[in-house]
Amino acid sequence: MKITELFDLTGRTALVTGASRGIGAAVSRVLSEAGARVVLVGRSVETLAAVARELPGDADVVAADLARPDAPAEILAAAGPVDVLVNNAGSGTGAGFADRLQLADVDEAWAVYLRAPIVLAGLAAAGMAARGGGSVITLSSGAAHRGLPGLSVYSGLRAGAEAATRALAAEWGSRGVRFNAVSPGAVRTTLGAWIVDDDAARAKYLETVPLGRVGEPADVAAAVLFFASPASSYITGQTLIVDGGWVTTAPSPVG
Repeated sequence: MKITELFDLTGRTALVTGASRGIGAAVSRVLSEAGARVVLVGRSVETLAAVARELPGDADVVAADLARPDAPAEILAAAGPVDVLVNNAGSGTGAGFADRLQLADVDEAWAVYLRAPIVLAGLAAAGMAARGGGSVITLSSGAAHRGLPGLSVYSGLRAGAEAATRALAAEWGSRGVRFNAVSPGAVRTTLGAWIVDDDAARAKYLETVPLGRVGEPADVAAAVLFFASPASSYITGQTLIVDGGWVTTAPSPVG
């Protein structure tokens, strides 16, 4: 295969959840630039349409709330056959110390971060397998790899998504469907604002990041493109950590 073909998605359809901003919008753009028709999924038609207008290739919009149990089936029915699925949708709920959590928030976080990605992945994989294969990429978080106070629900759900990725890779590998995860550190998005936009928190965080900067949505989008493309055709069941070295680094016990 020529170098120019390794990241070529011409003729393929990619579905991206949580595509209205941040990482989802960046992923949608890079997949579109690689030649894919992109189906953008989110809660707001207007916001998704604004992202779609900025893409260089064909794009469609599907409004859906992934906290609803029937959303995955409805999304795929509206999108049609897909070759690439990117589970990126997030929820602002589920953070907090375990003795103060609201159960409704926990239930919504579980639905969006774990139930929906697994169900959507399974339904999409069945169609991919029937057409000869495909790729599913699920966004995780560095919180799945480090203990952070106040994030027990979020961390557990993200770790669960990585475990599900490995199980799904085992389920579908013989039928040509690959499953991988991308685990970012702090990224310049709305969800990461509590670190990125707070001078003190950012400075403390960067003390443990060997590359010395916070992530950009484009950093994560590049990793997603790798897993979506022929360049990773012999890789499945893996988690690629995109965090500047944060999870591999511990503060020095001296000095």
